[in-house]
Amino acid sequence: MKRNYEALFGAFYERYFDFKTEGMSDAEALVCTSEAYLGVQKRGEMENAVVVIAAGRIYLTHSKIFINSKEKIVNQLRDLDLEKLQLETTSDEYQDILERRDMVLDGIESIPVDHSPYTRWYYNEMEKEVKNYFMKIIEKTKDASGVIEKIEERFDRECRSTLSENIVVKTTLAELLIRHKIKPENEFLSLKFELERFDMSEIGEQLTELEKFDLSIRIKEVLSRI
Repeated sequence: MKRNYEALFGAFYERYFDFKTEGMSDAEALVCTSEAYLGVQKRGEMENAVVVIAAGRIYLTHSKIFINSKEKIVNQLRDLDLEKLQLETTSDEYQDILERRDMVLDGIESIPVDHSPYTRWYYNEMEKEVKNYFMKIIEKTKDASGVIEKIEERFDRECRSTLSENIVVKTTLAELLIRHKIKPENEFLSLKFELERFDMSEIGEQLTELEKFDLSIRIKEVLSRI
């Protein structure tokens, strides 16, 4: 049985990373993976335990967790039918699964909680994704308009998702253009106008107070250099 549940753990993680390669955020990729494994969970308590624990272990790698997602995963872990699980596994396998479950329950308490149900990408994750994509395309073209067009095309969905994702994309893009000494006049004017009219109070719970403070400093720095 051990090989079966280890293989299931591996398959779950593989599907998660497949969704990530499609450009999904950490949170969205995990939601899609969990939905894809709903049928697997119904096969038995071992399968159910593995899917829930695998999802929980992935949450431990995230910078934040949506409050409802945290409550759901914690309840699922605590509600595992241990009698059924014991019947479906060997003694060693049973203990291994319990240890993995307890590790997730302990670790998940230290993950910062997100209260916004709309945010796909969290603050640091969004910044990192923009930087990574920028470095990929800057190797192929130095054309300012082309770089900006590709960035806007890649992150169009994110910019339309929430105000926080949009402004983090635009701020990070402006920072990268300045850093790489790419200064397209018209495009910079458009970015400058959007950053100048941005109202931090409209962000609400999409960012923490610390993230808002950091973002405000970054925006001021960008505007001083455009």
